[in-house]
Amino acid sequence: MQDILSTFQMAIGGTASRLWPLYIVTMLLIAFVVYRHQKSEGGFLRWLFPAEIYLHRSHMVDIQLFLVGRLLRIFGMFQVIGVGAVISSTIVDHLGGRIIDGSLSPVLIALIMLLGSDFSVYWVHRLHHEFPTLWPFHAVHHSAEVMTPVTVYRKHPIYDVISSFATGLILGTVQGLLLSFFTGTISVTQLMGINAFYFAFNMLGANLRHTHVWLSFGRVLEHVFISPAQHQVHHSVELRHYNKNYGEVLAIWDWMFGTLYIPEGRETLRFGLGDAEGNEIEQLHPTLAAALMTPIRQSLATLRRPKPAPGDRVTPAE
Repeated sequence: MQDILSTFQMAIGGTASRLWPLYIVTMLLIAFVVYRHQKSEGGFLRWLFPAEIYLHRSHMVDIQLFLVGRLLRIFGMFQVIGVGAVISSTIVDHLGGRIIDGSLSPVLIALIMLLGSDFSVYWVHRLHHEFPTLWPFHAVHHSAEVMTPVTVYRKHPIYDVISSFATGLILGTVQGLLLSFFTGTISVTQLMGINAFYFAFNMLGANLRHTHVWLSFGRVLEHVFISPAQHQVHHSVELRHYNKNYGEVLAIWDWMFGTLYIPEGRETLRFGLGDAEGNEIEQLHPTLAAALMTPIRQSLATLRRPKPAPGDRVTPAE
């Protein structure tokens, strides 16, 4: 039995995965509170798991991409830990160790790591939206016509490689500086462990971000934290939502860099691909093969196009 559980943990990605059973349980509990608060009609399970969403062909592609991603990870792709450890060790070798006579609390270390990681995620995400050569790889995620907790894994492998490398680079730099200046008694392995803040993030309804369940934190908190509703807005094809709410955990980056959108109330959303004029784009990835191959062709095609003249507006989604 223990071997079966270990295999399952490895397959889904362990506690770092949004699909870890405990995160699913807390999602169900939070969703039930939302269900009762909204006084929704019909049974709870039918409300939370509607057949028209979970049997949708878009969701089938989500599942297939999830399985491809798990398989690639088993073969060693997306090694953020490896990149981070190399960068961190290099910085420590050059700076020495424990330059400042003191240490930081584990909570403060976790907070610093969260800020570094979330800042990286914001800019990797934003650059994939704004650069035509990168956009096709992220468009796979945005082409989801319905959303479920599995949709978070609807990603092209090349997007995962770029994201993992960038995150490893930034986190490795942060770790190296922490080890060199303060935390001489804390190993790189400990720093690369599960961040307590991400654990809390996943426990507090992160899985609802990719669902039809509307959960807003309110105007004040949504200046600091990205709510499930705000991320659903990010997936919307409506013009007012275009290129908004790039953040993962924290909304402060969107607030700081002018991409924050806070809904005034519950909004009716349509998910999928849209352009800068608010036009919906037809499904580009109806199958697993299209989701894997179309982005490569589109990205290469952008490299062969004439560069836009100064002042021309570039619309990555087109």
